[in-house]
Amino acid sequence: MRSSKWLLPVRVLLTYQVLLLLLRQAKGEESHCTSVAGMVKLLDLEAQLIDNLEDYAVELEKKLQTVRRSITSLRLENDKARGSTEDYLSNPLNSFSLIRRMNRDWIIWQLYLDDPVGLSQVERIQELREHMPTHTDVEEAVTALDRIQSTYGLKVPEIAHGLLNGKHYNVSLTVLDTYAMGQILFDQKNYMAAASWIYQSVVLMEAFSLAAPLEISKNEVRMVYAETLLKLNQLADALKVVNIALTDNPQDIKLLLKKSEIETMIRTGTNNAPPVKAQATVGPTAYQMGCRGQFPPSADSKLYCLYNRTTSPFLILAPLKMELVGLDPYMVLYHDVLSPKEITELQGMATPGLKRATVYQASSGRNEVVKTRTSKVAWFPDGYNPLTVRLNARISDMTGFNLYGSEMLQLMNYGLGGHYDQHYDFFNKTNSNMTAMSGDRIATVLFYLTDVEQGGATVFPNIRKAVFPQRGSVVMWYNLRDNGQIDTQTLHAACPVIVGSKWVCNKWIREREQIFSRPCLKKRM
Repeated sequence: MRSSKWLLPVRVLLTYQVLLLLLRQAKGEESHCTSVAGMVKLLDLEAQLIDNLEDYAVELEKKLQTVRRSITSLRLENDKARGSTEDYLSNPLNSFSLIRRMNRDWIIWQLYLDDPVGLSQVERIQELREHMPTHTDVEEAVTALDRIQSTYGLKVPEIAHGLLNGKHYNVSLTVLDTYAMGQILFDQKNYMAAASWIYQSVVLMEAFSLAAPLEISKNEVRMVYAETLLKLNQLADALKVVNIALTDNPQDIKLLLKKSEIETMIRTGTNNAPPVKAQATVGPTAYQMGCRGQFPPSADSKLYCLYNRTTSPFLILAPLKMELVGLDPYMVLYHDVLSPKEITELQGMATPGLKRATVYQASSGRNEVVKTRTSKVAWFPDGYNPLTVRLNARISDMTGFNLYGSEMLQLMNYGLGGHYDQHYDFFNKTNSNMTAMSGDRIATVLFYLTDVEQGGATVFPNIRKAVFPQRGSVVMWYNLRDNGQIDTQTLHAACPVIVGSKWVCNKWIREREQIFSRPCLKKRM
């Protein structure tokens, strides 16, 4: 049983965490894991925490040195007295000193030992907690890593040992990491995935041990693994896990009760856990194939590369490298559009103001944070600075469109498993409040500011095309057909980033001002 002396500090800490959570909810979650740029400050914060812990160690060492020095002198005096007890005590000076020491010095020592070390360091950690990730951040990180695993068909043991999509990295997960993955996936009722991660924790615990104060018991992990197997209706396997745990602790009452419970379930054929749907073994979806780079290359002879000199008069002097990617919908890829200096400036502009990306919800009529889009964004008006003016002029040159009434430039940075699930960019006429002024989004222009080491492609599952990020390139496509109707072939998604920091900048061009550059044509019968 835990000592009662810990109860008050634990209650105070829990109360503090609840108050901190309420404060953060009022201010809005920071969503640390949704942007690589946003996570940089966490490394600085961790450095402060490590320095704080080192200060604590220094204070402990000072106190320890004081105690050790005193032990030497105290023991020397005591050994001298016990070596010749009668002679020592018959001297009145020795007797007086002994009485005084026993009456006063040891009370001082008691107070010295009782004086806590590290109170200032504890207060410092509490000050920094406001800037630390919350449990919600951890849940988002777990969901992101699970998204990477499922989208790219990765195996848990390989991920745990740093093998990501066939490439090995000098990094691995600890038992605490894999166990947290399993626990949170279990809480999310994703029992199949949870079982893999908790089993990996069991495997790691056989090879590695954790030092205090972060240690966890093997039986704790085994019990959670057994519970997960029960949720999956794998009673015999759950019983095996409990029996293995009992070999280490044969008198553990919880294990004995769990064994009896499982044996009763097996004998009676009952299980209190709700039935879990069996996952059918099917191949990857079109979206997953695109993310994995498995779409076949196009054999359409109408698709080619050229220098675009015709979209605007300026391009006659400075043509752009253009690659025709698709005709239905119309889609082109421009290469070497942004310079490294421009990219650095854009990232510097965006980083301080990055906020969690939102998606317009027709049901509520407002933009909301959703799980299907995990990134951070910053918006910039067309005339924000000379760079944004140049960028918009370049967009006009590439598209031939008038940007008056179109949306602001949006810069985005994706974080851990950052993605944007399958969606359309058009609003459709049903959202008249979003299209009344300037019309629907006739085209999307998407700049890639960075290469991405693995993952992060823009995929179009309906037409089986994928565009992988190339620093300085731009992909542009039409969201509306030439008769003004929406084009459902433009369904697209941003695949989860596996490794890398994905920066993009996009512009949604509205249709109203394009009445002369791309007039609506009658629908063919």
